[in-house]
Amino acid sequence: MTDVSNRPDNRSFFRRRSVSIMAALTLISMFTASYFAGQAQALRRSNHPEIPGEVLSGLQMPTLDATAAVKSEKFSMATGLISDRAEGLFVLDHNSGLLQCSIMYPRMGQFLGLFVVNVHDALGTGKGAEYMMVTGLVDMPQSNNNPLASSVVYVLNTTSGAFACYYIPFSRTMMNSNKPQNGNLVLLGVGNADPVVDRDALR
Repeated sequence: MTDVSNRPDNRSFFRRRSVSIMAALTLISMFTASYFAGQAQALRRSNHPEIPGEVLSGLQMPTLDATAAVKSEKFSMATGLISDRAEGLFVLDHNSGLLQCSIMYPRMGQFLGLFVVNVHDALGTGKGAEYMMVTGLVDMPQSNNNPLASSVVYVLNTTSGAFACYYIPFSRTMMNSNKPQNGNLVLLGVGNADPVVDRDALR
């Protein structure tokens, strides 16, 4: 009979080592990704201090700051950040041109803010006109006499290419006091996505 030496199985040894090495690399990757994610969030919060976060066990945990925009044949709808605790729901009726921003007070659980405007005044009207709408963050000077929400809303007339930007004169003081508020969305600026080129001005 041939004697078989009790040497350790090299393949089994390396297999066990590879599992440990892969686990260590995974942990290092997770810590690295967490570090850079934290740095990015800190930079974003330093540029936009109004964006909310949640405190959990003494750590600042980021929240999901998402906006959305959808449209149908008759309506466009979007959401936008109004303050560090409130979000606005923007609804545009394509037929009438009425744009409404409804704001829910989180402590009351009710829509107690309402701001409206007719976009036809800035974008014109026309048979079969269609619209697109999105929101964006804004950082403009504000005061008690000139309150502003954290977002603006952009509306585009896809038939003519004309677009307009509106801001919301939202008062955080009134929301903190649970007082209803309403008013008009304020036209900030207009433009056109398909401008006519003045060739003489280019010479």
